[in-house]
Amino acid sequence: MAKLISSIAVVLVLPYVLAFSEVNQYRPVINSEIEENGKPAFHGEVTENERVVQLKPPLSAFDKDEVGGARYICKYIISKNIKHPRTSPLPFDIVVTDNVTGAAEIRVREGHKLNYEKHPFYKFGIVAEDCGSPPKRSHKAYVMIKVLNRDEFAPKFDNDSYFAYVEEGKMYDSIVKIHASDQDESDAFKTICKYELMTANAPFEVTPEGVVRNTEPLDYNIHRNFILEVFATDCGGRRSDPVFVNLAVTEKCRSGWSGLQDVIKYRAGSGQQMLAEGAALRLCNEDCQPTQVNVKLTLTTKHIGKGCDRDTYSVNSQRKLCGASGDSVDLLPSPDSAEWSHNIPTDDGHEMDQVFSFDGESNALEVPESVFNHMLHEHFTISAWLRHGSPQSSRQAKAPKEHILCMSDGDGMNRHHYGLYIHGEKLVLLLRKEAADVKSPKDMQIFRPAEFRWKIPHVGDSQWHHYAVSVDQDQADKNGGVRLHIDGKLLATSEENFEIIDDWPLHKTKKVHSTKLTVGACWQGAENTFAHYYKGYMAGLFVLKGKTESDRVIKCLNNCKENLDFHAVNDMSSGTSVSFNPDLTEFTISSRSVEEVNRLMGQVAYINARTFPTPGYRALSIETSLICEGQTVVLPLLEKRILVEEQQEPVFVITGYSNLTRMVYEFERGLRVFHDIHIFARSQPLEDDDDEMDGEEVDENLKAAKLAQKVSKTLLQQSTEPKDKEFMIDKCHVTADPPLNLFIEHLSLPTHLMEMHGLEWTETNDGVVIRNADTIPNYENVIRSIHYYHNKPEELANRTLTLYCSSQNQRFISTKFIERLVAVHQGPPPPHPANIQNNAQNVHQSLRNTEAAHASVASSNLGMVAIIVVCVGFLLFMIVLGVIRIRAAHRRTQVVKVEERAEELEWDNDGLNITINPMEQEMFEYEDGARPTFPEDSDSEDDESSMQGDYGDSTEDEEPGVRGKGPTGNEMEWDHTSI
Repeated sequence: MAKLISSIAVVLVLPYVLAFSEVNQYRPVINSEIEENGKPAFHGEVTENERVVQLKPPLSAFDKDEVGGARYICKYIISKNIKHPRTSPLPFDIVVTDNVTGAAEIRVREGHKLNYEKHPFYKFGIVAEDCGSPPKRSHKAYVMIKVLNRDEFAPKFDNDSYFAYVEEGKMYDSIVKIHASDQDESDAFKTICKYELMTANAPFEVTPEGVVRNTEPLDYNIHRNFILEVFATDCGGRRSDPVFVNLAVTEKCRSGWSGLQDVIKYRAGSGQQMLAEGAALRLCNEDCQPTQVNVKLTLTTKHIGKGCDRDTYSVNSQRKLCGASGDSVDLLPSPDSAEWSHNIPTDDGHEMDQVFSFDGESNALEVPESVFNHMLHEHFTISAWLRHGSPQSSRQAKAPKEHILCMSDGDGMNRHHYGLYIHGEKLVLLLRKEAADVKSPKDMQIFRPAEFRWKIPHVGDSQWHHYAVSVDQDQADKNGGVRLHIDGKLLATSEENFEIIDDWPLHKTKKVHSTKLTVGACWQGAENTFAHYYKGYMAGLFVLKGKTESDRVIKCLNNCKENLDFHAVNDMSSGTSVSFNPDLTEFTISSRSVEEVNRLMGQVAYINARTFPTPGYRALSIETSLICEGQTVVLPLLEKRILVEEQQEPVFVITGYSNLTRMVYEFERGLRVFHDIHIFARSQPLEDDDDEMDGEEVDENLKAAKLAQKVSKTLLQQSTEPKDKEFMIDKCHVTADPPLNLFIEHLSLPTHLMEMHGLEWTETNDGVVIRNADTIPNYENVIRSIHYYHNKPEELANRTLTLYCSSQNQRFISTKFIERLVAVHQGPPPPHPANIQNNAQNVHQSLRNTEAAHASVASSNLGMVAIIVVCVGFLLFMIVLGVIRIRAAHRRTQVVKVEERAEELEWDNDGLNITINPMEQEMFEYEDGARPTFPEDSDSEDDESSMQGDYGDSTEDEEPGVRGKGPTGNEMEWDHTSI
C-alpha cells in the first residue's frame, strides 16, 4: 500500500518537476472541427438537472514540446463572458481528464443549478495552459452551451370543474370547451398536446383543442346526467390531474303520452282494470295547437287460442252453450274418439278441441259414410276454424286449389259434387246440382249457380278465423241464397268481393258407383289418388244439413270474453265522441280538448269475464293523431302489454258414501251406485288449504275426505252464494276396475235426462264417458241416476267404480271418488218354513254375516276415522231408537200379530210358541253400513236415500203382518199338516 501511494505521488509531482527542469518552447493548441470567426469553437448542450455538458466535438488540446512538463496540458481557463463581462462567474468548470491528449470535460460547478428560464444559452472563451515553466497558454477558442429545458411542470386546468346542459336528441359541434396551461417556458413543455376522456362508454369525445361534443343523440329517459373525467397532457408527456365535466341532459319537448305503464297486470276475477289511469297527453308548442285530438286503443289477442280467450270449453261444448243445433256432424273429430282421423298431425289440445295440421302435400282424411251421409240437399251450414297463410308457390301461373272439404266421385271420374276450398285470395264454395234433384230433362240443360267466390284478405293473413257458409237454395237472392260469416259477422258482398259462376247440373253416369267425402284434399276417382291439398291449420269442421245455423248462434261461437270496457258515455262534454268496434277490442276517443281526452282515457278498462282466463300477455297499442290547421300530425305509436296472471287452480271435489253393501238380489234389480254424490267446485282455494296429503300413498277417498272436511265448512255458504257462472263440468268418467263383463253386468244411463240436457255419452266395457258442458246440478242429477245391474249376482263378490269429472276442456280435474260395491250372500232357505225359531236363527246368522261384511269394509277404510268420530253421536242415537222400536215390535209380534191371524188360521194356539227375531225389522234400514260425509248438507234432494236408498220398496211403513215375507218378497207357505 505504501509503495502504491509513493507511485501516485511521483506521477503527480513529476510534471512540476519537469516544468522546472525543461525549457517551454511551444504554446498549446486547441483543435476543433468547428470554427467561428477563424477560431476553434465547441457546441454543447446540457439539461437543467444534468452536470456534464455534452460537447461537439469533444474538447482537447496538444503541445509540441517533446520533453519536460511543457508537453502536457495542465488546465483550461474560462475567459470572461464576452457579452456580459461584469456578470458573475460562469457556473462551469473545465476538468482535464487526460494530460497527454488534453481531453477535458465542461461540468456544471458544484453547488450551482442551471435554469433554462433565466439563462437558456451560454457563450464564453477558453484557453488551454500547459505544464511548462513558465506555463504557456493557447489561443482562445469559443464554447457555446445550450441549456435544455426540463419538463418541470404538469399541465393545470383553468377551472376546478366544468358544467353544461345538453338537450336530448340533438347533436352538438361543441358542448363546452375546457383549457389547461403549463408553467414550463419551453414550447415543447408548455404546449398541451392532447386531452384524454377517461370515462368509458360515454357517448362523448374531446378534441385536441379541448372541445367536448357528443357522438350520438342522447335520451333523457335513459341518462339524465353524465360526469366525464378528462386529463390534459403536454408535449413532454406529462399528464395533469383530472378535471370533471358535468353534463346535464335536458328533456326535449315531445308531444306524447306520459304516465302509462309498460306492463299492466290483471288478476282473474278482479273485474275492470283501468289501463290509463293518471296518464296525460302533452303537446309541444312547436308541433301545433290542435283543433281535434284522436286516440285509438287496440287490444290484440290473436296469439291466444283461435284469436281470443274463448277456448274455455271444447268446440262441441261451445256449440251446445250457444244453442247450436245438435244435428251438426263433426268431420274433424279428435283421434282419441275416431280412428279414421288419426293420420292427421294434431297439437296437444284435448278431445274435441285439437288443432289439425295439413302439410299441403300428403295428408288428408276420408269421412266414412257411416259418420256422415254425403248428400247435402238444399239447406246446410259448413263451419270451421281455419288458419291459412299466403298461397302455396306453384309453377303454374294460377294459384292451386286447396280443398278444406270435398265430395267427389269415388271411382271412374273426377267430378267434384261440392266442396269448400281456397284458391289464391278467394274462398270458394262449389255446389253442383245433382242429377237426382233435377225434376225434368229440360232442367238438365239449364245453367245454375255452381261456384260462389269471395275475394277476402282473411284467407292469407296467417291468423285464425271462423268461417260459416250457410246455404238456403229455396230462398235464392242476389247471392244465390248463400251467406258467409267471418268471425261471427255477416260479410257484406259487392261486385268487388263476390261473384257467382254458373254450370251444368251433374249428369247420370254408369262409370261412377260411389262417392268420397274428404277433408284437406279432394279425391280424384279416375286416378285413385288425392289432389288439391290444403296447407294450413284447421279445427272444428262441422256440417249441419237440413237446416242452417242462425246468425245468433254463429255470433255466439265467436264471442270474445276479454275486451275493452268504458262506462263514461254519459259523462262527456260537447264536441267529444267515443266509439267501439263490434268485438269491443278497439276504442276511439275524439275531442277538441286535450284535457277531456286525458279524463276519458282514465275511464278505459280491460276486462276478462272468464273465471280462469288463459295466462300470458296481451298487446295494447295506442295511436294518437292531431288535426292542426287542416293537416294531420301522427304521434309515435305506443306499444303496451297487459299481463293476465296465472290463476290458482280451484277446489274441485266429489264426495259421497264410498261403500255400498247390499244383498245380492238387489244387484239384479239395479242399484243407484252414486245416489248421494255431491260435486263441489270453488274458484278460490279454501283459506285453510294445506298440503298435508302431498306425497302420501293413501286411498283416493281418504284424500278426498280430508279435503272434504274443509269443503264441508263452506257448503252452507254455497247454498246462499251464487256459484261460478263459468265453472261448468264438461266431462265425467265412470271407470270399472276390472272392466265390465257386458254379458252379465252393465251400467244403465238416464238417456232421456242426458238428451234433455244436451249431453253426449259413450259406453265401453271400461265404463262410461259423459261429455259436453253443463251445470254442476245437472251433472249431479245425471250421475245420481246411473244404475248398476248384475244378472248373476250370486257370482258377485265386490266391484269398484271410480268417478271423476273435468272442467274447461280438462284444464281442471276433480278428485277421484271410488265407490266400492259389496254383495252380501244369504244362506239357503230352511226345508220347513214353519220352524220359525230356526228361521229366526238363520236371520240372526245372516245379520251376523252382514255385520261382519260391514266390519270388513270399515276396516279397509281406516282413513275415515275422522268422519266416524263425527258420526258416533248419530249412531248412538239410532241404537237407542232401535232398542225402543224393537221392544214395540216384540209386543206387536206376540199380541197383535197372533190376534190378527187367528181368524185366518184355524189351529190350536195353546201349544204354539212363535218367536220372531225383533232385529229382522230393522236390519234393512241399516244395511248400508256407510257414514255420510256431509251430515250438515240436509237440504239435498236425495237426502232421504241416506238410510233406505232407491233399492226396492221401503220396509219402514209396512204393516207388521207383512214381515213374514221371505227373501223373494212372497208370503211364506205354511205347512198346515205338520202344525
